[in-house]
Amino acid sequence: MEKKLMGKDKKEEEKDSVVKKEKGKDKKEEEKGSVLKKDTGKDKKEEEKGSVLRKDAGKDKKEEEKGSTAKKETGKDKKEEEKGSALKKGTEKDKKEEEKSSASKKEAEKDKKEEEKKEKGKKEEEKKEKDKKEEKKSSDLKKSKADEKEEPQPEAEKAAEEKQEAKATAAAESSPSKPATGTSPDQAKEDEASSIFDELIEKVKNNDAEVTEVNVNNSDCINNETLVRFTEALEFNTVVKLFALANTRADDHVAFAIAIMLKSNKVLTSINLDSNHITGKGILAIFRALLQNNTLTELRFHNQRHICGGKTEMEIAKLLKENTTLLKLGYHFELAGPRMTVTNLLSRNMDKQRQKRLQEQKLAQERGEKKDLLEVPKVGAPKGSPKGSPQPSPKASPKNSPKKGGAPAAPPPPPPPLAPPLINENLRNSLSPATQRKMGDRALPVQEKNSRDQLLAAIRSSNLKQLKKASA
Repeated sequence: MEKKLMGKDKKEEEKDSVVKKEKGKDKKEEEKGSVLKKDTGKDKKEEEKGSVLRKDAGKDKKEEEKGSTAKKETGKDKKEEEKGSALKKGTEKDKKEEEKSSASKKEAEKDKKEEEKKEKGKKEEEKKEKDKKEEKKSSDLKKSKADEKEEPQPEAEKAAEEKQEAKATAAAESSPSKPATGTSPDQAKEDEASSIFDELIEKVKNNDAEVTEVNVNNSDCINNETLVRFTEALEFNTVVKLFALANTRADDHVAFAIAIMLKSNKVLTSINLDSNHITGKGILAIFRALLQNNTLTELRFHNQRHICGGKTEMEIAKLLKENTTLLKLGYHFELAGPRMTVTNLLSRNMDKQRQKRLQEQKLAQERGEKKDLLEVPKVGAPKGSPKGSPQPSPKASPKNSPKKGGAPAAPPPPPPPLAPPLINENLRNSLSPATQRKMGDRALPVQEKNSRDQLLAAIRSSNLKQLKKASA
């Protein structure tokens, strides 16, 4: 039994040892598995490191690509810089060529100017020669006329000539010194302009009946001196009614001369000063002169270079309150107050002029009626002779004179019948009021009325009760 038990114990010990060995094997396998796990973790780490390296390699490749693109861009920039430098060189060449062409053009212009100057000098010399010849001819004609007339020149003409000479010398001294080539054509133009208007100015001074309007609008060759001469000529003129000088570059000197002229002129009715260089001072001077003028009906001064302003417009409205003849004003007021006052004043002036015309017409009608009344024949006078001649006839008619030694003449024919008394009654009715006229119509005899008048008179005199209803 003990042997059997010992054998069993041995078997159990062997089993235990086997179990222990199996456990050791399991431990070894577990250790191997842990080692394998460690190896797999290392592999993972290595793989991660490889992926990181790959990423770094991709980044390096991208950087290399960027560097290559940058190199390409730098190459392009270099090419563009080379192109720009080439273009700059081309532009510099073009500039040089343009400078050369401009220099050649300037030289050509200089040559042209020199040629023009030479031509102008020749023309001026020819003009001077012609002027000298004309002056000689005019002087010869004047001498011949003076020899023919043998009359002394009046003092007024001498004084006028001396004034003109003094003005010419003053203008020559005041004008700045310029080359002869530039001043001579201007002087020639001024002389031509003055010669154009001299005849018209003389006609205006002499009160020529044919010159009723002075119109110098838009004339380029006229200057302020000639305009002042026109105003001086119009000062005592009694024929001209319109003075138009629009767009003639007239300034305040001309406006002051017009103001002086309006104080003495009593015929001028219209003045046009549009599109000139007149300021508010000149316009106010003209309106102050209108206080002494009663004939001007139209004044135009629109579109001046200088703006009048609010003060001048207010003064214009004040000055127009005392004027009663101006009917048309050619100016656009900027302020509403002066505009309304001026329109009211112009309408007032028009009403006054209309009333004057009506009064004149009434006076003319009354004068005509008086003349008609004086020419009405009297009741006792025959029809043929409404007025008896105060003086007897100097010679008797041969029919009425008796012949010597003959039979006595036949008695004179009877006088013509007297005028009917209805003429005086008709005159009385025409001069009597309407009420008396109706009474007179009723008192007239029935013989002169026709059938229609008789019927109307019967209807007027009858009552409603007397009238009968008409049968249907």
